[in-house]
Amino acid sequence: MPVYDYICNDCHKPFETILTLMEHDKEGVRCPHCGSKNVEQEAAAFYAVTSKKS
Repeated sequence: MPVYDYICNDCHKPFETILTLMEHDKEGVRCPHCGSKNVEQEAAAFYAVTSKKS
């Protein structure tokens, strides 16, 4: 399952949560620090590792 990064707009603390794709689409995420639903998903950086050089 994917891990999503969020930041709370009320207490300004970042947190991670593991959600299925269905749970992520429902957008019922709450801040574990203050319980607020006023959260925003952070952009996640990723990279691919390949065996060939480009």
